[in-house]
Amino acid sequence: MKKTNKPLAALLAFAFMLTGCYSTSEVVSRKLPKNSEDRKINVAVVDFANLSGDSQNDPLISSIAGNLVSELQKTRSVRLIERQRLESVLSELKLGMSGLVDPKNAKEVGNQLGVDAMLFGNLSSVKHTSSKQTIFIMYREGKKTETTVDARLVNVETGEIIASSRVNSYVKQSKWVAFGFAKLGRNYDKNASVTACLELAARNLANDIASQLPR
Repeated sequence: MKKTNKPLAALLAFAFMLTGCYSTSEVVSRKLPKNSEDRKINVAVVDFANLSGDSQNDPLISSIAGNLVSELQKTRSVRLIERQRLESVLSELKLGMSGLVDPKNAKEVGNQLGVDAMLFGNLSSVKHTSSKQTIFIMYREGKKTETTVDARLVNVETGEIIASSRVNSYVKQSKWVAFGFAKLGRNYDKNASVTACLELAARNLANDIASQLPR
């Protein structure tokens, strides 16, 4: 009868249990105001800027505004203006999203849309790190992506910041390599990890911004 190398089998079984380890930062729940419809402010969400210093993040950051609209709707704390209406007014005035940083432009666009405030934001940083842990004939490759996203809700009439938030998010992933070639776990994708971080950021930003609104 063929004997089994029990220590090696146990090690491989342990590694298999940890195959594709994947974890993320948490979504923080907050107490949200229960405002009546007449107390809710009208809000337009502006495209976020990429200040991470890496142009490869440009196409990734474009999704966060849409995600924020969806997440803010879930809070039922504000009335949201459709993105198409915002883009239509900007086109009529021959302005880009970046032009709304100017308070005069923001006020003019805000008046045409009938909004009380605009939500601005930016991707401040993206960081990718790697780690390696060796156990006998195996080693674990770890990858971590971290993002920092800032947002501020600004009164279009006065320029006053009504609410602001900074959110740090992360995605961690690892896989095991045995005998130098046998791999257990999925491949790491930087763009997918950044996108996952931004989805987490949108949820936390929406909750945090909504929790700061006047009751």
